[in-house]
Amino acid sequence: MIFPARAWRTCFALSVLATASGTLAQQKPVLRHFVAGAEERYQVTLNVKAESHSVSTETVATQTYVTPAVNVAQVTIRWRAVRRIQTVQDDGTAEVEETVTTAGKPCEDSRARAMQDSSLRTSLNEFCAHWPAEQTIRYSENPRGLLQESTPPSFVQLGESAPPLLALWLRRAARPSVIEPPLDFAIGASAQHSFRPSGELLKDAHGSETTEWLDAPGETPSAMLHVLQQLSWTSPAPAQIASAAVEPLQLNLSVVFFADSLTTLSLLDGSVLRASRTVSRVTSRAVDPVPGLPAAPDFSSKLTVSITIERLP
Repeated sequence: MIFPARAWRTCFALSVLATASGTLAQQKPVLRHFVAGAEERYQVTLNVKAESHSVSTETVATQTYVTPAVNVAQVTIRWRAVRRIQTVQDDGTAEVEETVTTAGKPCEDSRARAMQDSSLRTSLNEFCAHWPAEQTIRYSENPRGLLQESTPPSFVQLGESAPPLLALWLRRAARPSVIEPPLDFAIGASAQHSFRPSGELLKDAHGSETTEWLDAPGETPSAMLHVLQQLSWTSPAPAQIASAAVEPLQLNLSVVFFADSLTTLSLLDGSVLRASRTVSRVTSRAVDPVPGLPAAPDFSSKLTVSITIERLP
């Protein structure tokens, strides 16, 4: 199934909207050059961290004390990805078969469960339970890194509220490839622009993207592509956050999506040598100040997804 155009505009407005940037350096772009029959091997590590910020209360005699509380849980999954270039079309687009093999049992190497919040850990365990031991993904990739998948991967569901930006981001970021920016290649070249996505869910959203080419030392001629993306919006609060001593205001939720991607590319063929990619989604609600606290309590949740990709010999 091909990615719906609306899905690409929703999240990959954050990756693909760079096409709207302005003046470019007068250099050639870095394009991917595929060779039929070639094989690429990568080691990939995924970390998912869930956090919740609230307050706890304790009453001593007639005095009630309010203390900020932070609960955390996280899981880690590692796998090996083998990409085989099946065929290459006349326009340079490749048909790719990628086999993903999980190392060990998903999430078994996470921090001791006693150190993690049980409710958050339960949610992450559901994510791990659906992680496949092995799967094969087939898709086409053009020289600029745009993908079309025959079937969607099964490991990108994170249970977030709509719109599922983290899931869409993970679907793309887990691939050992990158969307080439329209910013032509020159070390130090950069571009920044703002955008407003369309659609009812993000009607009040506003975002920005910054793209920059950086030098990458090493024996292989290479360069680093650094991309920062941010999107923020408000959504109606489904219900008040319960607390024994503090009643939050019935206000909209504030949501911030932030992604930071640093990918090292070979200047010989445009392939990925290594990558470090992180995304977070923070949902927060404003509450009244509480006597005795220097600032209003932080009632928020944060989900962070981090990926590292390393090419193997």
